[in-house]
Amino acid sequence: MTTAALDALLESDFPAAQRGDHDAFARLVRATQRMVASVALAITRDVPLSEDIAQETFLIAWQKLGAMSHRDSFMPWLRQVARNRAIDQVRKRRYAEIPLDDNDPRSAAMADSSDPDDAHRRAEQRELLARALDEIPEGSREVLLLFYREGQSSRKVAELLGMSDGAVRKRLQRARDGLHAELLQAVGDAALRSAPGIAFTWAVLAPLAAGPGVAHATGAAAAGSAGKWLLGTLGSVVAALGVVLAAVTFEVRLYLKKARNPVEYRSLLLHGIVYAALMASYVGMLSWAKHADWSRTTTMLVAAVYSLAIFWLAIRRIQIQRRHRPTNDAGDRGGR
Repeated sequence: MTTAALDALLESDFPAAQRGDHDAFARLVRATQRMVASVALAITRDVPLSEDIAQETFLIAWQKLGAMSHRDSFMPWLRQVARNRAIDQVRKRRYAEIPLDDNDPRSAAMADSSDPDDAHRRAEQRELLARALDEIPEGSREVLLLFYREGQSSRKVAELLGMSDGAVRKRLQRARDGLHAELLQAVGDAALRSAPGIAFTWAVLAPLAAGPGVAHATGAAAAGSAGKWLLGTLGSVVAALGVVLAAVTFEVRLYLKKARNPVEYRSLLLHGIVYAALMASYVGMLSWAKHADWSRTTTMLVAAVYSLAIFWLAIRRIQIQRRHRPTNDAGDRGGR
């Protein structure tokens, strides 16, 4: 996204989001989520924790938008909240010195992956990324992460972090000086692969659509114990399922109204039940893919299978409707 496009987005969507427009806030999240997650990751050096912090930051932003006097303060405020939350989490870990519990959902996500080799590879990438970030100056970490996550454009990084392009280039050079070429490339790949995508945006927005109670629960989850974290995740899944099933129900009712006889009605009703179950399982799959830290390839492959199944159901519905459609010949025979 160019500087002009980002300015235009803030100009149009920031006031709309202040008025409670979820779609406008979704666009703001999509435009800034990599920046917020990178700021948190530069401090915590922990990908899952950085996403928890980023999600919490956006939930707080939604609650505080109305108090912001100008759109220009939005991005500096986001960065500062993410930094403060990340610093707090690092201090808590340092003083508590308690490793992740076996019941922590993030531990389960690593252990329950459907592909152990793939999970091991991603764990190695996260460890490599953490070690590499330790080797470069703290002030260069978020610049380096965001550089690779934003298409290796120093101008985009400068705009998102509120810096000059020259300052970004200097920090990038310091980071490169601290890493040899092969490790730098590996860090770039790991940073890009771990960047938050559409699943992250959905995780932020789902509790907002469900109302302030669920949003509050999810915000507390990001900062609280493992049990609260899991509660927030379940809340997001339930909210998304509710939206999807409501849309499917509305669509199926339209088809049922056009049924020409009881047999067609029953066939379309059964078709609608299967369709609703498929869409519900699709939402569940997307949630589990995030929870189990599936690779992008695995997620896209499973999504492609679901897409084919949905396409087949659409063809099946057309066949049902055509089967019960009166033909011209039947009409002619009836007339005789």
